[in-house]
Formats: sequence, structure tokens, C-alpha cells
Amino acid sequence: MDEWPDILDISFPISPDMPVWPGDPRPELELVASLPRHGVQVSRLILSTHTGTHLDAPRHFIEGGATVDQLDLAALIGPCRVIEIIMHGSHITPEVLRTFNLEPAARILLKTGNSHRPVPPAFTPDFIALDPAAADYLLEREVRLVGIDGPSVDAWTATDFPCHRRLLEAGTLILENLKLWHVTPGTYELIAIPLNLVGADGCPVRALLLPPTFFQGQHA
Repeated sequence: MDEWPDILDISFPISPDMPVWPGDPRPELELVASLPRHGVQVSRLILSTHTGTHLDAPRHFIEGGATVDQLDLAALIGPCRVIEIIMHGSHITPEVLRTFNLEPAARILLKTGNSHRPVPPAFTPDFIALDPAAADYLLEREVRLVGIDGPSVDAWTATDFPCHRRLLEAGTLILENLKLWHVTPGTYELIAIPLNLVGADGCPVRALLLPPTFFQGQHA
């Protein structure tokens, strides 16, 4: 993307040595055909549907909820707002979110203290996440998509995953593990498209932020 330096890649590279959620399979890229032997290179990819920067579909927690192939992709393309949350503690509260005067039906990406930490070699549970009351506030604002720069919108200790359940039940999509350390807070155009995986509860995405004027003709 050097030709368009104003495009920001906000997805982490996927590799076998990346941190993964405990219990999830580690990514594997296995060669099944090689150029010297077969005249073509083909690989088999093994990974969780929630590997790296990824989308959570409602089916992730909701019985009978929409799967990745059933989603309205319009929620994953369009204007979004990156807000930077500087706070003490590990839970984002509604009081913190209210200070940003969130627009109704917005796409909101949360840049937190997670972005100011070195990428760990293995999963660590002390990440910043939403308080369940903050998820309720986002629903009051009818936010259509929420993204965060940590492995989950729920805290590690939230074993019943209340934020996931409330957001997905309401049809609000979730992006997790966003790479936002290099992103200045502000308004952008978001593109975060998953593969068209039939029946899937989630999918890695290549998430991009573009300047708000990107689609106004200068990049035709």
C-alpha cells in the first residue's frame, strides 16, 4: 500500500508465533504442493475464526444468530470514528464514553491503553475492555459497530461474556484485536470485510482506515 500512504492497515499479521486466545488453535500454514515437485505452490491454512484482527458475528454467542455469510456488510464499510480513551483501570465505563458525545448509529473504534503496550509474545489477560454498562450505553446510542484494540470487548474475568451477548443480541457487530497504536483519533472511512464463510461465527478481517475524502475521486 506504499502507493497510497494515507491508507492505514489496522490488522495484525497472522503467523504461527502470534498470541492466541487460550484454547484456540495456533495458526498453521502447511505446504501441500511445492513448485519444485508439483510446478505450483498450494498451502493449507488452519486457524480459529477468531484469530488476530477479527469480526464477531452474532452466532458467536447467540443461538440461531446470524453467521458471517448472513451479515449486512454495510456495517463494515463506511464512516467511523476512532476515539482514544486514556484512563486508569481496566474497564471502560459509560461515564468515560459519554465524554465523547457519540453520534447515533456510528461505527466506533476504541483506542485504549492496550495500544501503548508492546505486543506480547503470548496471550496476557490484563487487557482493557468494556464494562457491561458501557455496552448498554453503546446500545442506547444505537452504535452499529464497535471495535477495540484488545482481544475481547469483555474482560478476561467476565466468564459469562455480557458485553458480547448484549451487543450481538442487538445486532451490533464487534471487531477485536485492532492495531491502533499508529492511528490518530478522528474520523475515517473503515473497510473491514470478512471472507464469505458459510455458517461461521467469526472471521479474521483485513481492516483498513482511509481518509474521509478517499472516495471523493482522487483515488480513482
